[in-house]
Amino acid sequence: MPRFRRRLGAALAGALLAGALVSCAAEAAAPGYLLPWVAGQSFRVMQGPFLTDPVGGCTSGCGSHQDEDGHYAWDFELPEGTPVLAARAGTVRLVVGSWSADHCGGVSPVQSAPAGYLVNENMGNQANLVLIEHGDGTSALYLHLSAVDPVIEQAAKTGGSVTAGERLGWSGRTGMTGCVPHLHFQVEKSVPADWYTESLPISFSDPDVLAQTPDGVPVEGATYTSGNTEGATRG
Repeated sequence: MPRFRRRLGAALAGALLAGALVSCAAEAAAPGYLLPWVAGQSFRVMQGPFLTDPVGGCTSGCGSHQDEDGHYAWDFELPEGTPVLAARAGTVRLVVGSWSADHCGGVSPVQSAPAGYLVNENMGNQANLVLIEHGDGTSALYLHLSAVDPVIEQAAKTGGSVTAGERLGWSGRTGMTGCVPHLHFQVEKSVPADWYTESLPISFSDPDVLAQTPDGVPVEGATYTSGNTEGATRG
């Protein structure tokens, strides 16, 4: 995917080196995260954090994660309509859920877009999203949703909280996705006036992630099974 900055209303794998993984893990934030989909389901890491080899060649995140704000982001290959769960508890800070599920595009024409889907190279990143604030200066961004759960939309109006495993919405292809369904997930610095800020290194505590990568950092191109139990919905 093309390199871009994801801003509302504006145009928004390979093997990982062991040394780079160790460095990323060493910087990882203390709280553990769970993969943001239902326990027992397995999905591939379509694009991982941005990494380079010793001579500067890109080995991961070479599509759109070269953007400095997206260095530690993941794109998970979730089919459209897959329930997206909170990876960690927090407060619903921002919701955008007004775009229709077929509102997708990119910075260049998409030749293989499904019939009936909007493709507009100038559309910007008009995507459905949920932003969950953790109370420690970090927030988690769940981007490109097909729809946001109405319960979460209501929680955003009142500053309501969510638990880990609570359903936030459903995966999709809204915004700058090239009409390819996936979930963009990143933990970032909380900035009151912005929703897409500097991403931060984290690790996941799902048993399958730890079994495959003991540092808890998923590898681009690999498939992982979630250990995130879906919580009861409210209301």
